[in-house]
This record gives sequence, structure tokens and C-alpha cells, in this order.
Amino acid sequence: MANECPICKGNNQCGNLQGLPAGECWCSKEVFPQKVFEQIPSELMGKACVCQACLERLKRESKEESGERRS
Repeated sequence: MANECPICKGNNQCGNLQGLPAGECWCSKEVFPQKVFEQIPSELMGKACVCQACLERLKRESKEESGERRS
């Protein structure tokens, strides 16, 4: 389903599906590390948006793995 996060299966709150103008979804202002795409099953790649909770978790994990410290 297009409104289901391909990682956690929760609602992805996709603004595009909700009828927001292009570029107005929360994801339009985010950076997606490669780790996000590595978590998406190949059969779901490009079919549904990742939710904000999964994005934030994976961004945090990517920073930790790279040795980046929080200030």
C-alpha cells in the first residue's frame, strides 16, 4: 500500500497521497542516508515512502556508525 512505510509498515503520512502540492510533504525537506534505502525490501523500492520515525531512527544510526557525535 502506498501509505504504508516499507520498513515498519506504519502510516508514512505521505503528503503527496494526502493531496499536498509537490514539494510540500515533510520528506521534501529531509536528507535520506543510504542506510534508509538498504532497509527497504527490493520489491517495495520506489512504491511507498518511508515514515518519519524510520527516517529519524536510521539517520541517528548512520551518525552513530560514522562516529559523528551529537552536540
